[in-house]
Amino acid sequence: QRVDGQTALIVYAAEPYVVTPLTNDVTTIESQLPALKTNIMPSQGSSTAIAIEKGIGLLKQGGVASGDILLVTDGVPLRELEPTKKIITDSGIRLSILGVGTAEGAPIPDASGGFVKDVSGNIVVQPLQSDGMRELASAGNGLYHSVRVDDKDITMLLTSIENELGRRDTITADRF
Repeated sequence: QRVDGQTALIVYAAEPYVVTPLTNDVTTIESQLPALKTNIMPSQGSSTAIAIEKGIGLLKQGGVASGDILLVTDGVPLRELEPTKKIITDSGIRLSILGVGTAEGAPIPDASGGFVKDVSGNIVVQPLQSDGMRELASAGNGLYHSVRVDDKDITMLLTSIENELGRRDTITADRF
């Protein structure tokens, strides 16, 4: 839904991967979305901290001093909460989070028509971990919203990001 500004797309599990670097062309990003499936990741996991670091790195490479990261996830592992909070607060980048899932959790479909399994062969049922995500978004001066069936979640997050970008542009313009 973003029309203006640069956007990148990173996917992650145990490691982060850049799908598209910073670009003004959102159709490039949209064209990559159908190919994104859980089974394309070389190793399973959830390394939020290194995914955030990768995003910060892309912003810095693009010369963006004060950008926004939108993390779409079902949760942040407890062991990663404090290190990720430190990474985002030290960066000056704003972090908002869109939580995907339900409090009860549900199996995650895989490409074979079955479900994602852990190393022991058990079906992974990941409940939404909203408390940690709220805490992390707050530390990153951003917002947390749970995914909804309508577009209100995305609209609220994007409005917040666009308002902040407009405020930053005004502050920058006022300095000249």
